[in-house]
Order: sequence, then structure tokens, then C-alpha cells
Amino acid sequence: LVFAGHAHGGQVRIPGFGGLFARGQGVLPKYTAGVFEEGTTTMAVSRGLGNSTVPIRIFNPPEIVVMELTSLSRSLPPQ
Repeated sequence: LVFAGHAHGGQVRIPGFGGLFARGQGVLPKYTAGVFEEGTTTMAVSRGLGNSTVPIRIFNPPEIVVMELTSLSRSLPPQ
């Protein structure tokens, strides 16, 4: 499980498409917001609350993500 942020959601987003640019990820970044699965790893990326040097967020509202982690052994039926 990976928690990540600091991409500001791509700063500028196009609804239904995603972020246009994220510092350190370039144009059309893959990981700007949401939950992703790569193999056996789950990654949750938050758009966060702040801005970068340019204080603009277009179609990209700030967010706080709350996740509840539960034990896998509690969710499996007894064997």
C-alpha cells in the first residue's frame, strides 16, 4: 500500500480526462489523483490542499482523503 501526493492533481485538469501537467511527471501524468493498482501494490494519490508556485487549480478542487485500513485476516472467513 502506497500513499502519495504532491502532484496537485495535475494543477489543471480536464473533466473526464485527467491532469494536464504535474511537476516532476511532465505532460499528461499518469498518477495525479485516485487509486491505482500495479501488480500487488495499491497506490492512493491525493490532489492535496495546496498550490505550487503558480496558485491556480482549474477543475481541480483541493481534497483531503480519509482511508480506513482494516486487517485482511478480519475480513476473511475462518478456515
